[in-house]
Amino acid sequence: MALPVAISRRILARATPFGARSASSWWGHVEPAPKDPILGVTEAYLADPSPDKVNVGVGAYRDDNGKPVVLECVREAERRIAGNFNM
Repeated sequence: MALPVAISRRILARATPFGARSASSWWGHVEPAPKDPILGVTEAYLADPSPDKVNVGVGAYRDDNGKPVVLECVREAERRIAGNFNM
């Protein structure tokens, strides 16, 4: 029973997903996109050793009672957009 498993593992280790070689050459000339600045906020949070840090990256914010916290900048954006029917 161990021999078929070993053979299967060798075959899977050498197998290339269909089209993987052609896809890599197809996109080889394309430059990577710049880093997403929003994800940089999370990277900075993770790198900060401060015990008082607050993660304001991607996500929903809630207070200690589990209620949603709406940031003041979001409230201001809502006020500005509320009168604009084109948005």
